[in-house]
Amino acid sequence: MSENFQVRKVAVLGAGVMGAQIAAHLVNANVETLLFELPAKEGDPNGNVSKAIDGLSKLDPSPLASPSRASFIGAANYEQHLDKLRDCDLVIEAIAERIDWKSDLYRKVAPYLGERTIFASNTSGLSINRLAEAFPEKLRHRFCGIHFFNPPRYMHLVELIPCKETEASLLDQLEEFLVSTLGKGVVRAKDTPNFIANRIGVFSMLATRHHAAAFNLGFDTVDALTGRYLGRPKSATFRTLDIVGLDVFAHVVNTMRENLTDDPWHKHFELPNWLVHLVDQGALGQKTKRGIYQKIGKDIHVLDLHTQEYRLSDAKVDDAVKDILRERDWAKKLAGLHDSTHPQAQFLWATFRDVFHYCALQLEQIAGNARDLDFAVRWGFGWDSGPFEIWQAAGWQQVAGWIASDIAAGKAMSDAPLPGWASDPARSGVHTPQGSYSPLPIPSPQSSPAGGRGSEREKQLLIPAGEGLGERVGYQPRSSLHVYQRQLFPDRLLGESMHYGETLFETSDVRLWHTGDDIAILSFRTKMHTIGNEVLDGILRAVSEAEAHCSALILWQTEAPFSAGANLLQLMQGVQESGEAPAGLLDKFMGAAQRVKYTLAGGGGLGDIVNAATGHVPRVEDVVAKFQQVSLRLKYAQVPTVAAVHGLALGGGCEFSIHCTRIVATLESYIGLVEVGVGLLPAGGGCKEMALRAAQEARGGDIFPHLKRYFQNIATGEVAKSAELARDMGYLRQSDRIVMNQYELLHVAKQEARALTATAYRPPLQTRQIPVAGRPGIATLKAAMVNLLEGGFISEHDYNIGCRIAATMCGGDVEAGSLVDEQWLLDLERHHFMQLLATDKTKARVEYMLKNGKPLRN
Repeated sequence: MSENFQVRKVAVLGAGVMGAQIAAHLVNANVETLLFELPAKEGDPNGNVSKAIDGLSKLDPSPLASPSRASFIGAANYEQHLDKLRDCDLVIEAIAERIDWKSDLYRKVAPYLGERTIFASNTSGLSINRLAEAFPEKLRHRFCGIHFFNPPRYMHLVELIPCKETEASLLDQLEEFLVSTLGKGVVRAKDTPNFIANRIGVFSMLATRHHAAAFNLGFDTVDALTGRYLGRPKSATFRTLDIVGLDVFAHVVNTMRENLTDDPWHKHFELPNWLVHLVDQGALGQKTKRGIYQKIGKDIHVLDLHTQEYRLSDAKVDDAVKDILRERDWAKKLAGLHDSTHPQAQFLWATFRDVFHYCALQLEQIAGNARDLDFAVRWGFGWDSGPFEIWQAAGWQQVAGWIASDIAAGKAMSDAPLPGWASDPARSGVHTPQGSYSPLPIPSPQSSPAGGRGSEREKQLLIPAGEGLGERVGYQPRSSLHVYQRQLFPDRLLGESMHYGETLFETSDVRLWHTGDDIAILSFRTKMHTIGNEVLDGILRAVSEAEAHCSALILWQTEAPFSAGANLLQLMQGVQESGEAPAGLLDKFMGAAQRVKYTLAGGGGLGDIVNAATGHVPRVEDVVAKFQQVSLRLKYAQVPTVAAVHGLALGGGCEFSIHCTRIVATLESYIGLVEVGVGLLPAGGGCKEMALRAAQEARGGDIFPHLKRYFQNIATGEVAKSAELARDMGYLRQSDRIVMNQYELLHVAKQEARALTATAYRPPLQTRQIPVAGRPGIATLKAAMVNLLEGGFISEHDYNIGCRIAATMCGGDVEAGSLVDEQWLLDLERHHFMQLLATDKTKARVEYMLKNGKPLRN
């Protein structure tokens, strides 16, 4: 970002659904934020905006990274506080989608804006140039569109739309702020109705609705076909409409109908009678608890257009169509759909065909290149692959031929021919390692790039694609803005190459590599990056390699999640191959002066291990011991270790993270010790480390209040729903870092590693005297659990697990304040883990999780 521009303070005008959530995400990013609304007619003038701020805590998923963040949003109203706008670097307007209301507001606030304030509208589709007309002419160079997607915290996409007078450098500055500070993926859109994502995404929904009616498919059948089978959200099509709101969808379609009269598909921009009827009834979807779907009791019902009544949703995908959809190769999948005569397959092909057709014809009107269109749809609608990516993966020429044939046969929704660039027989796709296809003419050396006006983002030449189309068009490289240098491995498109550095060593389960410097990076290759014996061996080897040849070690995955935890399947296989358990742990705890029954809370003594049930196997215990060894190696390595976390970091993934020198986590990291869900306790150092942190926080005082919250986290298996909450829960320390953009994670992790090595890094000294809560702590925690058990809130097995967690974290059957070392706590962890693994109920929980992907309560 340029040195003379910083977004220090932001005002959001409008405390509705979008405005309040945009304000929430700004304070998530530590940006000072004011939220404006009309003054209340009675009582506190800020009553309306205060109500909106209070309402943020009730939304699910939460727009706030932590509930405490709401207190950082400043409440303001238009009668008393307009002077505060002078101090704002950015003002975002987010009121209702009416040009007259927006124009009135612009005229009201314009005199109060600072001379360098950027003013941006969050309109989802109104003309930016028309909105600019209400803005004073001398300020229009600092006006633009900035379209967040709902919900703003979670949706990666933001569209930037200039008006004719917008300074290009202003867009560059905003893009850097949005990308790095707010963690967004930015796409530059042209000022056309609904911009890029809504234009394509809504057309896809309209095409889906059109063909669903033509093939007589119910809403639930369509959703069964158009969700995860196509790499789209589970909510698919009509469930997504319910989530978005049928009234909101109707507004967007109306915008298209009123403003796109020349569109070849214009006749299809009509709302069906059933949707108009639902909106008129106030059945708007999820927010009114009734729309296309309705939940009755525990059952989901769906509107049946034939009867105009709701019926039980029981959609079934034809087995033959299901086989086609399970094909991962898009060429085979689309060919199967195209060639099948089954109505479900023909419906899908017809929808793909018309979306491809529409994208090809509209690209030049709405976007600067094919990459922006694909990213807009992926980031704004949650598709795994954009329309052009799918077309290219399926074989460009083959699909183009099918589309042209259907157009000629009158099967397509429009008879407009494919544009020349799309039907060019020399074309094999739109995305290449050099860039993505752009319909913009290639500028001559003497001319400035189209729409550039000095923009650093636009100062990049188009690479010629040849003269086959009779005009100079080509491929546009990615943005050259400085902020993207922080994205070492950005989100990639099909056709783009991605080289993950140079290999130091690799196995089937892990790879250690570097990017040309002395920082080693370890990535897992297992499904969901689960941790088995081979991964443990790989980490141990990586730490040794890093100590011998590198300055630091980073644990980073090339894609989410960081790690879903231990490999349960391998664990159960070890249990099934079980033999007799060793008695070695008994001697570990039973010294010559204490050979009496060593009572442990949870209903058994250490001697129980001698009579271990089938399921206590040396192999499993050896793996658990190795797990603990890995955690200690990460903590006490001679070089700094950094866990670069994005997405899930559960169980063992969490344990490894909290043992690293630093955690660098994206805001959307979901961290927790969840072993209780499968009837176990954290035995990779998780219980030990949290007990140690409680002791450190007590600073010689009463340990129990600090220990209690960590016990509750582990005993309930609670997962932090953001990195900020993980800090509140104690999984992240104050020295750990939170990154807003997932694609900057590795860059920041490397910077942290370099900062640590710059201070002549030495590992911490091993803690040999850890005060523990002992018997009184165990008794207090057990008493609380007894109340839960008697109240029916937990099961007998939950109680057993909780007692063993309490025994481990309190240091076992010792006096309060007794001093133990880390190994003592690790041995307790391992012992109780093995005891639980021997129980039938824990085995049932593990097997149920493996089979069903969700926990069993028994």
